Amino acid sequence: MSPRRAAIVVAIVSMPVLAASVAFLPTGGGVSLLSALGIAVGLTGAGLAMLWATRSSWEPEAAPSPRAPDRSAAHRRARRLLRVQGWVGVVGGLGIVMLSLGVSDAERATVRLGALGVGLLILGIVSIVLARTTGRERREEDAASDDEPLPAGWVLVSRRDRGALVIFLVPGLVAGVWGAWQVVPLMILTARDAPPGIVVLLGLSAIAVVAGLAVWALRQIPDVWIDAETARVRVGSRVVAGSALTSARVTATAMITGGTRSLFLILEGPEKLRVPLLLRRRGELAMNPAQRRATLALIDAAAIELPRAKEDPRGNFSRTLYPTHLDAGQARELVAHPPRSDEDLPITVG
Repeated sequence: MSPRRAAIVVAIVSMPVLAASVAFLPTGGGVSLLSALGIAVGLTGAGLAMLWATRSSWEPEAAPSPRAPDRSAAHRRARRLLRVQGWVGVVGGLGIVMLSLGVSDAERATVRLGALGVGLLILGIVSIVLARTTGRERREEDAASDDEPLPAGWVLVSRRDRGALVIFLVPGLVAGVWGAWQVVPLMILTARDAPPGIVVLLGLSAIAVVAGLAVWALRQIPDVWIDAETARVRVGSRVVAGSALTSARVTATAMITGGTRSLFLILEGPEKLRVPLLLRRRGELAMNPAQRRATLALIDAAAIELPRAKEDPRGNFSRTLYPTHLDAGQARELVAHPPRSDEDLPITVG
């Protein structure tokens, strides 16, 4: 039996064990103890299935070589893992939802079980869609150098749109989904038997939390305008001189390992000033030549340096303590020639 077939068998066996263990966990006594053990066994089986799904044979894998990692191979493994994760989530989520419909003696367990099933189902569908959409390799272009004059007036160099917002907030989505799974069932159980006033209060609280998160998210990716002639930048309603920018850091995100990468350069200044500049969107260049020239003029006017810790006034360990930060030369080169997804970033992590 090949590793992939073994992974399918283990996944089919593990999901019912996991679902039944979650259902009987609130029973109490020895049953709860066995259920906790069953949850551990089910999760271990699911993890083992995902691990085996990435193998093509049972032969020992060769020791890693010091060569550069094979991006295409990593991309294929990641897509394969996403497909397995997707089908496990769909089948397991449907099974848990059906199981929750038959549990009637514990409302709390029923709601949490249903929420778990729906969450797994959504995760599975998203994983399958993501594996399909990331299947095609994209040819990424390099930024061309030019010596055209600087653009006049204010130039919109980085626009706030849904794509940029999603790319920037991807690392926090997992924590948000986990928090929602913990809070939403509790709110539903509280609202079922609560007086109308409490229900209204819970609804208003939920709306306030969602609105607050939306406002916070929108502030993370504002429209950025640059006046290259005067070396000024406008972020939202704030207008500051380029010389006020004192640090730069880079952040990169990819939907899957080995896939196309989105690249941000974030300039920082006084009073928590943040200037997020999208350089590549899923591998494609996000700035045209005029926008790039305006951004380079701003960086030339800035006073970008590596941060220094109080214990290291000379900055001897700044590269180690602040691995994602850039000096002025690195920031300028990053804007002038944003590295493709198959090229290294000028930082030690990311």
